[in-house]
Amino acid sequence: MGLQAQEVSGIVKDSLTQETLLYVNITYLHSDEGTSTDQQGVFQLQLSEENKTDTLLISYVGYRSKLIPVHQLNSTSEEILLQQERAEIETVQLQVKKAKYTSARKIGFKRKGDYRHSKAYGTEVCVWIKNEERRAGKLTEVQLFFKKNKEQNKKWKSYQAYFLVKFYAFDVEKRKPGNLLVAEPILIQPKNKRNTVKIEVEDLNILYPVEGICIGVETIKPEHIKPTESMFSTYPYQVYAHSKEALTWGSFRGKPWKKQRRRSYFKPNMFTNPLVKLKVKYRK
Repeated sequence: MGLQAQEVSGIVKDSLTQETLLYVNITYLHSDEGTSTDQQGVFQLQLSEENKTDTLLISYVGYRSKLIPVHQLNSTSEEILLQQERAEIETVQLQVKKAKYTSARKIGFKRKGDYRHSKAYGTEVCVWIKNEERRAGKLTEVQLFFKKNKEQNKKWKSYQAYFLVKFYAFDVEKRKPGNLLVAEPILIQPKNKRNTVKIEVEDLNILYPVEGICIGVETIKPEHIKPTESMFSTYPYQVYAHSKEALTWGSFRGKPWKKQRRRSYFKPNMFTNPLVKLKVKYRK
């Protein structure tokens, strides 16, 4: 990792396999400045006078987050090694695999008067899908919904986004997304049009807890995208649904979850939550 000429740079690897890790989040703790590693596990992050007293947060799904004070960075190139944190997740997945299940059932939000949002790179939005049956099961399919961003010729320039899909248990005590249920995220690359993305996940043996499941979607900057503006939108839009409850949390590049209570412009008495539909099998 180098600390030179107003820039922080480095490469992130798995501490055991030495494989480079792509789309790892790197951000300053006390500002919303951040970036992610590219296909080679390399990142570059601008450094200002204010950032020199800050701390870098390096985070990735299935790995222990790492904190590095900026003033401790060496002037020569250095690797950042992240440790895997998967044993407990894999134990749960094995238990899910061995159980017997009913046929698949559809659950999730209803698509009535949907709403669209564009999110900044590095922003993760996580929605809680409640388990109305109060029976444990396994997740077999996830459906996410997108719409075309038509802003290219209007006020904001728009850039392509990819998305990382993640799965969390719901922490009943803290009332927010809790432990991971899968050690690795799923990358999707939807086109800029009205689009339903169906993700088959039965082979991943993802637990569907009695409290429900939290589905996270992080907006990712593709490596070939080089924004030249400080303000811009991303495409495609993720579709949101109207609901009587606020069931959504947000995070920026691995920072703590914050509850979101966005009300609809069209239905002020309703909240907007990401439109997600699931297929689940319940335990017999």
